[in-house]
Amino acid sequence: MSGRRTRALLLLMVFVSLAGVTGLSAQQSRELVSGDVRTGTLSLDQGAQVYTFDGETGQLVNLAAEADDATVLTLLVTDADGEMLAQASGVAMEGPGLPATGRYYVTVLAPGGLPESGTLDFNLSFELLPAPAGQIVEEVTTPAFAPGEVLAISGLQFQLQWESLANLDLEIRDPVGGSVYFSRPVTPSGGVFGENVNSVCDIRSGALPTEVVNWPGGSMPTGSYEILVYNQTLGDCPTTGAADFRVNVRLDEMNAPTLVGSLAPGETWIGSVRIDAGGELLAGAGGVATADTLTPAGLEEQMQAAIPLQPNQVQTGLITSADHTNVYSFTGSANEVISVSLSATSGSLDTLLQLLDGSGAVLSANDDLEDGSSTDSSIGNFRLFGDGEYRIVATRYGKELGGTEGHYEILLSGAEGELPADVFDLGLPRGDLEIALSWNNNVDLQLLVRDPAGNSVYDDIPQVPSGGRLAAAGNVNCSGTEGNPVSWVYWPEGTLTAGLFEVEVWHQNACNDLTPVTFALNVFANGAPVFSDLVRPVANQVYVTSFVIGVDGNAQAGDGGFVGIRGQGLETLSLDSLDFLPELEAATLLSSSERVSGSITNENSFDLYAFEGKAGDVVTVSMVATAGRLDSALALLDPQGFRLADNDDAIAGENTDSLIREQVLLEDGRYYILATHYGMGYGGTTGSYDLLYSRLNPG
Repeated sequence: MSGRRTRALLLLMVFVSLAGVTGLSAQQSRELVSGDVRTGTLSLDQGAQVYTFDGETGQLVNLAAEADDATVLTLLVTDADGEMLAQASGVAMEGPGLPATGRYYVTVLAPGGLPESGTLDFNLSFELLPAPAGQIVEEVTTPAFAPGEVLAISGLQFQLQWESLANLDLEIRDPVGGSVYFSRPVTPSGGVFGENVNSVCDIRSGALPTEVVNWPGGSMPTGSYEILVYNQTLGDCPTTGAADFRVNVRLDEMNAPTLVGSLAPGETWIGSVRIDAGGELLAGAGGVATADTLTPAGLEEQMQAAIPLQPNQVQTGLITSADHTNVYSFTGSANEVISVSLSATSGSLDTLLQLLDGSGAVLSANDDLEDGSSTDSSIGNFRLFGDGEYRIVATRYGKELGGTEGHYEILLSGAEGELPADVFDLGLPRGDLEIALSWNNNVDLQLLVRDPAGNSVYDDIPQVPSGGRLAAAGNVNCSGTEGNPVSWVYWPEGTLTAGLFEVEVWHQNACNDLTPVTFALNVFANGAPVFSDLVRPVANQVYVTSFVIGVDGNAQAGDGGFVGIRGQGLETLSLDSLDFLPELEAATLLSSSERVSGSITNENSFDLYAFEGKAGDVVTVSMVATAGRLDSALALLDPQGFRLADNDDAIAGENTDSLIREQVLLEDGRYYILATHYGMGYGGTTGSYDLLYSRLNPG
């Protein structure tokens, strides 16, 4: 027998029982009168007791049922046609208004089962109150998202299982805004968390660790249940591999299709199941959560048909799993400071807010309020970089994978708080080329732009011969900034030079601000957006991107990403953007003191060389640019292909050639030399070079 058919049979048995009892109501005086306190008994032969009352439109019903041994009882109120009016489990039922004049039925059940004696005595109190004065009773239609209630016989269970030492954690968010997990083990709707496994190094197990969240039998919300699985790292016993897992969901005799996934350490998986109004269990989508800076899938049509958002006017909307995103539009002006808030007003909705420019690039995003006080979202005091149309995306955490639903309010307004006049009008000059950097806290981010001649504009050199100028340096040297710090580099009208430009953003100093930083980098050429990225660096990280301005004035942007760490006397390059491992076997073999020449081009971002080394050898490698505007970078790799040493500038601040000096080899084997340019996969400088490898202790 299928799970669905079994559940239908159980419900049918309940209603058959109700029908049988109702037929005896006249003989057993089951008519309820306001103020009654009735006694009753549930047994194996009589699993439900039914009472009746006559009510009028708008009257309010108060009910309470209490068993002698504290067994949880469920109360149902239905009309003469068997339509459910209200349901409550383990608590008193207060105030459901009657939709029409007529006869109603009150049913008392013990869905969790009877005690060993087979009988259960209870008291039922009943009160019928007049309709509130002036109340107009209208037929109410329930939105698709609105949680109702369903009666479960054995309950609802979520079971997470995996087969490794990983510390996976399970969280379930119910349709009415409750959340249950290891540090919040009970939710008001009845969800209970079991054991938190693999959370202590000494007692971890790889033999099918299991975590469970359970709603016992009785009344529970219908609607969407969101499933969150976290791969949490443990500092004392880290696990680095991905963990495969499965989530089994069961409602009474029904099983949802098993949900499966795989999580690397630090990742989060999101899925959902739905209990519909008829009590059927349905599986939703699932997958690894993506960054909140990525827009939801399938926005093209909504972007074109965006809803106009009027400043300072609250608008309402609804997010459901069937319609998880709404897009709004507004017209903004350069240097205008705006704020946007997105607040849930019903259901379980966990909002996510995104601000997009006219091209659809994400300028800013927020999942939870910056102070962490709620799951509502806010983008405060954001400075617009240009005139034109902007888009606001109202969605939920997890976007298309998420499971939370509900109504919301969205408000577009101006600056928040009392900000000085110069915050509203920085007087930023316009030009043929504009590079804007804005961020959300008081760290010191350094913006550096290198022109086609190789000259760099930044806070130490605010102007270069090609015309580039630094017009604003937000929070430089931790000077403090009201509102969003902004850095602005521009080339005045008529000075734009064709060629390759490189942009670097360096997290130079935390300035005692420990809040996470997010920066928006935007590039405009001849008034048109060229490049946009929303980035979250950590202390001392360096971000690089590049773009090319053609002789016709058109621009072509490259990719952007982190290229290493710089600070406190340490500089380390990141090689993650170069796919060099598959090419190690084809590396050119060198002899000691052999000089070779090569070139880095747009099509060839690195060259590989190799030499045979022994433990204790001392080697030096140099890379010197000979033509073009190449800013070289160099890495020495061990026989397994792991970085042993690297260098960007041989003498920092004096030249851009590279030198790895007197590096001691740790083992016998073939070593590799990676010759590339600064920025690695994100850099743009090109040119020819000479490379020299020398072993300093020959023989």
